[in-house]
Amino acid sequence: MRKLTLIYILEYYDVPQILTAKDATGTNYLCTMFRQTDEIYLYLGVQISEARLMAFIGGQLDLRNIYLYPEVDNALYLVEARQESLEAKTLLQPQEIVEEMLPETGYFYDANDLADDAAPATDTYQLEVPAHDRGTFSTLISRMGWHASALRKTIRKVAAL
Repeated sequence: MRKLTLIYILEYYDVPQILTAKDATGTNYLCTMFRQTDEIYLYLGVQISEARLMAFIGGQLDLRNIYLYPEVDNALYLVEARQESLEAKTLLQPQEIVEEMLPETGYFYDANDLADDAAPATDTYQLEVPAHDRGTFSTLISRMGWHASALRKTIRKVAAL
């Protein structure tokens, strides 16, 4: 069992449908809900690299294919959410994955969905990006349709403070 920390809810319909999480070692998980009861939400979770997660968020990868073709063997988990806890409970073998658990073919995430729910453009945020993540951050900037030059000016102003 691995305790997970919720990072971001990508799709929400009454309850979180698709979310990202991390475990204590910093491994990313992409989780898609496939069943719920009054007390528990069940997700199919897959360990996923930062690059592949950004490709999904950027609309370049089919959600179903992420689960059918994980980056590494033994990367699929049954993830349970109860009240305030999120845990990768069971390591799943490929033969244990049933159709009910998998998303439909052809679901590509639209990063504009993130932008539509985001705060107005007049809000200001300060971001601290470690040097080793700058490439990923630059990719995210371009895929989100933000203007890197405007962000660089803002970052310089914050750095000067």
